Amino acid sequence: MKSSLRAKLVPAALFALSIAAAACGDSSTSPTAPASETVPEQKKQPAPGPAPSPTPAPAPSRPFYAGAYLGDAATKPELVQAAITDFAAKSGKAPSLVKSFHTLDCDWSATGWCGQLIRKVGATGATNYLAIDVRWTGAPAGGVLDAINAGQADAALTRMARQLAAYGQTVMLEPGWEMNGNWAYAWQGALNGNDAAAPARYAAAWRHMVDIFRREGATNVRWVFNPNVGNPLTHAATGSSHWNWYANYYPGNGYVDYVGAHGFNGPSVWGGSWQDFGTMTDGAAADHMLSDLAARYPGKPIIIGEFATQEGTATQKAQWIADAYAKMLANPAVIGAVWFNANKEADWRIDSSAASLAAFKSALAPAAVQTAFQPVAASATLLAGG
Repeated sequence: MKSSLRAKLVPAALFALSIAAAACGDSSTSPTAPASETVPEQKKQPAPGPAPSPTPAPAPSRPFYAGAYLGDAATKPELVQAAITDFAAKSGKAPSLVKSFHTLDCDWSATGWCGQLIRKVGATGATNYLAIDVRWTGAPAGGVLDAINAGQADAALTRMARQLAAYGQTVMLEPGWEMNGNWAYAWQGALNGNDAAAPARYAAAWRHMVDIFRREGATNVRWVFNPNVGNPLTHAATGSSHWNWYANYYPGNGYVDYVGAHGFNGPSVWGGSWQDFGTMTDGAAADHMLSDLAARYPGKPIIIGEFATQEGTATQKAQWIADAYAKMLANPAVIGAVWFNANKEADWRIDSSAASLAAFKSALAPAAVQTAFQPVAASATLLAGG
């Protein structure tokens, strides 16, 4: 059985952003098993930032959901439960969200490879968080947004919607993540016109997908909008002045349940300087994304869909982890985050050092950090005004 894959991309140039991971998926010729990675690798980059300044976290009045991506090798039906148990033993708490990567061709039925995977995850009490590479067998070789909007993916989308509806448990869907990036994802604006019309194509394709899922009764699905931090086409604080601004891709309140961002601190991988969590996700070069998300979409909880840091000198990673979770727990708009627990471009894992593991375990210790995810009401109720 081939493994589900997660690709990271090679940077075209150093630039002033800490960036999220590029992705992966089952772009398989068989709908029953994920296939080898087909997304080319390019990458993103951190900018100079101040040393971490830990923020004391007051006890929040709402729950916080700590999730994890457990790596390609572990994300298989026969291995994922043991991986979840191992992560819980190391971190002190079971992940409330478990992320995996797939294409539209995957078989989500009870006997299919992906169907078996999500059922194994669900049996542990975790909620599946599915990053969906929105390609399918027969999809165009380049950009796919016009094809999706023309209905060419409807058969694959309909099958997936029906199969996930039959699964019944809550499923978080993150289709076409990092849409504002520039690393050859078939759904990114850069490959779908590379102009001011591209974000509208993406938003329309998102709405088209959601409409099919709703038509097929997949009321257990929640939709997660996760761009990359900042603007990877400008590598600067350009905000709404540039067509690739993340908010231009937003499909509308009636089609999104959660918002968030992806970001990584990896100076030894992509160059640049060490960034703390606040600079990476909310600094000027990140277009102050966390603050902007909270202000722009006040009814949408924020989930950081993917993040991590490499090891630095001495206890830098441990300090980064402590600071990151303290800041998230202190921010009432942020209700969850998914740690990228894999050894790829760098060793992002929580146990890359004893100090890092101790910091992660301490960060998850507060009672507010929950092990059972409770979804918000579906955004379909807002459709009329979305």
